[in-house]
Amino acid sequence: MPAAAPARVVLVTGSAKRLGREIALALARDGWQVAVHYRDSVEDAHRTTAQCAQLSGKSESFRANLANETAVRRLLPAVIQHFGHVDAVVNSAST
Repeated sequence: MPAAAPARVVLVTGSAKRLGREIALALARDGWQVAVHYRDSVEDAHRTTAQCAQLSGKSESFRANLANETAVRRLLPAVIQHFGHVDAVVNSAST
C-alpha cells in the first residue's frame, strides 16, 4: 500500500479577516492546512484559525508585521517549524 501523501500546507498573509479570510477558508475546504497570518487582528485570526482547523484538521495563526523586515524573515521559518513544510504562499496582506 502506498504511503499517504503529506498534507498540503499554505501560508495566507492577511488572512484574519476580509478577502484573506475567505481565501484561507476556501483552501481549508479543499483540504489545505492553513497558516493564518495576521498583524493586529488577533481575535479575528483565532476565529479564522479555528474554522480552518474544523475544515482541514490543522491550522495555526502567526503574528507578523510585514512592514518589518526582521518579522518577515522570521514568518516562513516559524510556519515551517510548526507544519514541517510549506507548499504555497498566498499574499493577501494589505496596509
